[in-house]
Amino acid sequence: MREKQINQLYLREFFGSILLYLIVLFPITWIAKDMPDSMTRTILALTPMLPALGMLWAILRHFKRMDEYLRIWNLECIALAGALTAIFSLTYGFLEGVGFPRLSMFVIWGVFMGGWGIIACVRKSMEK
Repeated sequence: MREKQINQLYLREFFGSILLYLIVLFPITWIAKDMPDSMTRTILALTPMLPALGMLWAILRHFKRMDEYLRIWNLECIALAGALTAIFSLTYGFLEGVGFPRLSMFVIWGVFMGGWGIIACVRKSMEK
């Protein structure tokens, strides 16, 4: 029961932060898009990072609430996702060298997070 309560609390904190992030992101992007280059525009463009820090806070709190087994299990998934992302980045770096388009860091972040999720699902299905 404790694990279920911990996960529900995490999901509320995490998705609450994502909701706040989206509420801030779209108007700020719309406002900053037409502003001239300036320090004000830069600071305004970085404003969505404040609720994004809420996501980090939720993740850190979730890891602290987990028992040791789940913490190690998740950190192994993160390590595997990091290795997958490194292999992807290295491989695509060679492709960029022969003319493929440069990728945004958002793509790399997506590979890492997607890899983490897929690896966790595969590992969980293998435990049964």
